[in-house]
Amino acid sequence: MTNAEILGNKLYELRRQAGLSQEEFANKIGVSRQAVSKWERGEALPDTDNLITIARMYKISLDELIANEVDQSTDDTEQKNCEDDDEEKIYYSYDGNTADKKRRVLRVLHALPYPIIVTIAFLLWGFFAKDASGWSVGWTLFITIPVYYSVIDCFRTKRLSNFCYPVFIAFLYCLFGMLWGLWHPLWIMFITIPVYYVIADVIDKKS
Repeated sequence: MTNAEILGNKLYELRRQAGLSQEEFANKIGVSRQAVSKWERGEALPDTDNLITIARMYKISLDELIANEVDQSTDDTEQKNCEDDDEEKIYYSYDGNTADKKRRVLRVLHALPYPIIVTIAFLLWGFFAKDASGWSVGWTLFITIPVYYSVIDCFRTKRLSNFCYPVFIAFLYCLFGMLWGLWHPLWIMFITIPVYYVIADVIDKKS
């Protein structure tokens, strides 16, 4: 039995014991149901971020989650060569390295008082602009607030469909229209909204 199959069996048992469907489990950790199905069938392995999220969700350590996978992946652990030992060390190393750093960055960005920063930027633009355009155009900065948090959510869940694309398009349309009068033909950007979500949904389901 491969490592992926062993871990897949464990993920299935944990999900079954928690009384969750694949869809419910996928929603809780921010991935697609198809991804969960592949993990449980042993066709793919969760990445570092998802392993940590799963361990925290079930309130177990990362070692507990993958212990059986490592223990059963060989018939005789006493006869592992140096290369196998190095691979195992790398396998266990992700708990405190790249994944945790990424999570810390996302937490810092989310804790950043972005609405206050936008308000300050709006006031500075309004007071120091050479004409009244600072006030009449600067308000568009407030539209970026939901966009900012949706970008963080995209990185956290790894789902492109969580991005506030319509709001982002509205921001660009208002900004370019007010600054340079590009109301036409810039309105064509709104046609890209359904296209974006179709593409994002396909990518999310494959991830």
